[in-house]
Amino acid sequence: MKQLFYIFLLLPLYSCNTEVSITPIEVSSGWRGTPGKLVVKKGDLVDTIYDCQFGHTPEHKLLKHLDKEYLFTSCEMNNGGDNYQTFGLWSLEDATFLDTLFFKELNISKEIQINDKTAGNYNWIKRKGKLKLVKNTIVFEMDSIVTLVENNETKDTISLGRSIKHFKLNLR
Repeated sequence: MKQLFYIFLLLPLYSCNTEVSITPIEVSSGWRGTPGKLVVKKGDLVDTIYDCQFGHTPEHKLLKHLDKEYLFTSCEMNNGGDNYQTFGLWSLEDATFLDTLFFKELNISKEIQINDKTAGNYNWIKRKGKLKLVKNTIVFEMDSIVTLVENNETKDTISLGRSIKHFKLNLR
């Protein structure tokens, strides 16, 4: 009888486990395109996000909005001069667990030739992106930074401009 009492006492505790755990798994990379893994668990729900390259795992953090949690992931990928960064927002609700709410791939850096690149004179453009939730909107902010390089030495760094985009979401 005691055992039955303990089972009924512990069963509700185990059944309402809604805590999210995220386990990054770096994979041995045989080539540049090998993605890393994030194993995401919430109670009995388990799924995996694959992103990045060289087996590295994406950066991630939990975001809260209106008493709900979302998973934000981001990853920089080197493509030999044309580098990219991914931005993803994932649902952590039971019915839509790890559904993609937002995904954006942004070209974050580019080498642009001015004068003679063989002499080491060029501009390097680097973009930085940030994502945040404001009310029911994703605010995606991008800043472009231009660096002037002469004879392989950085001469000047200029912020070229900031771009802000708003994406409406149905976050209820």
